[in-house]
Amino acid sequence: MSNLDIYGVLDKKKIGVYTSNMKIISVNIKKPIYGNYVYINSSIVERAIRTGAQLEIIIPAGRTIVDPKVWKKTGKIMKKIFNFPSNPMILYGNSLQIPTIKGQITTLEKEKEEAQKLKLF
Repeated sequence: MSNLDIYGVLDKKKIGVYTSNMKIISVNIKKPIYGNYVYINSSIVERAIRTGAQLEIIIPAGRTIVDPKVWKKTGKIMKKIFNFPSNPMILYGNSLQIPTIKGQITTLEKEKEEAQKLKLF
């Protein structure tokens, strides 16, 4: 692949760049907590740091690539008890900056259009 990322913009600081030698761990989240705020299990973040991979986080609003070290450093820590009360799961939460493709309609715009259609009828 070329040095252009999936959005056609060369900006390593914001969303990263796909190259042929880049390691990526994909995390598919079907339902964010609210808006673009998501929590990721600490084992996934630690594995990405250990292997030197980037995290590709996919939500219904879009996808972005983040550095796991930055995610861990800036993320909010939550300890959630699921199955074992003596061993809570550690999650790192952060808000995603989803870049929009030129001409792409965002989910917020879609919701506004649907609301306008409902008011007209």
